[in-house]
Amino acid sequence: KCPKCQSASEAISQIEELENQVRDLTSSHESSGGEASLDMTQWASVRAFDRARLWRETLASLPYVQGTTISRGGLLFTKRKPVNASLAAAKATCSEIDVVVADSKPDVCLAVFDSRLPIYTMLRTDASGGKVLEKQRLEQAPRLHKHAGAAAYTPERLAKRSLIIAQQETLPKKHSFMEALTTTAKFGATAQGVIKRIDELIRRRKLDANRKTVVVMATNQGTLDLVANFACSCRAGPPEVQRALASTLVFTGDSETSKQVELFGLASFHDSALGDLPEGAAKAYGDYAFVRMMWLKITSVYSVVATGRHALFQDADVVWLRDPIEYFFTQADDQVDCFFMDDGARSARYTPLYTNSGFYFIRNNMRTQFFMHRMLMAYDTVLAVRSHQHALIMLLLEHMARHGLTVGVLDPLLFPQGQIFHRKKAIMQSFVDGTERPYVFHMCWTAGRTDKLRYLKNMALWFLEPKCDQDSWKGHRDHGNSTFD
Repeated sequence: KCPKCQSASEAISQIEELENQVRDLTSSHESSGGEASLDMTQWASVRAFDRARLWRETLASLPYVQGTTISRGGLLFTKRKPVNASLAAAKATCSEIDVVVADSKPDVCLAVFDSRLPIYTMLRTDASGGKVLEKQRLEQAPRLHKHAGAAAYTPERLAKRSLIIAQQETLPKKHSFMEALTTTAKFGATAQGVIKRIDELIRRRKLDANRKTVVVMATNQGTLDLVANFACSCRAGPPEVQRALASTLVFTGDSETSKQVELFGLASFHDSALGDLPEGAAKAYGDYAFVRMMWLKITSVYSVVATGRHALFQDADVVWLRDPIEYFFTQADDQVDCFFMDDGARSARYTPLYTNSGFYFIRNNMRTQFFMHRMLMAYDTVLAVRSHQHALIMLLLEHMARHGLTVGVLDPLLFPQGQIFHRKKAIMQSFVDGTERPYVFHMCWTAGRTDKLRYLKNMALWFLEPKCDQDSWKGHRDHGNSTFD
């Protein structure tokens, strides 16, 4: 036998011998009524360290949230004995740290294995004999679910079948993935031509002159005045902010909206393949207009990234105070693939990144191109959860774990949003006093468009004249006498 084959055979024999030893040791412990020790494993030590510190030193890119557990510590297993009891010494024995964040409920347990064939996605299993699984499936489909019956959960059947619980409770229904299939197919049939036209538009208007970055927005008639406010705010700002107009490409829901956007001094693009979009503004978070506009948010960024440019996406209710593009290329870590605004929410729906999908920067590379492709294919999930933000966070985490995508969450002092406005009055005062100088402000965390306008006016971030509201833009036809000027 060749040396390599012989060494592999010897390795297999050694593994089998170790497994037999462990089996004997387990049998011995069980017969004596004792508990197994770390001697049965490769783990040399397990220590508890301050929870916040351990989190920040292993999950630095994920926000640490206080008050989610009564535990003050986190456990770190090592396979080599640390030289002392410090966290630094324990980490010094590791070249890789695999992290699991388990549920804090008192009846949730954790099984830890090591293997040369690791499973990098945590699996949730039902240890209640099917009660948890049946409850979850009932919540996923209240009208369609039928209990499998006690016979499905007998010890004999469970000896051969793991009860895997879904990590996300929302499951896309047939109408969601059929609509997504139709919408995605329409875009896919003409995507190559659409992307070519967008590339030509970017070249012709020199929209990527500022560090090969295009500012991407998406709008319909319902948010047209918010887009106009952004344009006016840029013109009223310092030179570094004024040049944002030359980098902005607004994707619109119809050709008439595109004509009106051009009046603001902004480049626009429309194609029917981008979807059959409603005309009015969303009346509430997650309503019909809100969800359908999410498709335009996806295709717009996807298309710009597909041309090879970096993309800075923002909702229409964002106002620039300084040039954020400059920040991403001179202040931010250039090894991070994408940066997202911190939403401020700390709920299970947006865990663990809590990112806001209304302002984010995509650095163009192979990882982000693939991520945007997968986002395009995930419209069924967007429809199911009625949120671009929720679906995006789920996909971000998957791509971080599976494909090494790096994600940064922006400092809310530099990139504040509606949660700061509503709940952090001291920080808002620091903006007024000039002790803090944010780059942008995003007026999210509102019930609808009416509240957005009222709050922006309260903050002196509404730059349109009283007569220049949504109705005055609607139906405007005269390109030779722009009311924007």
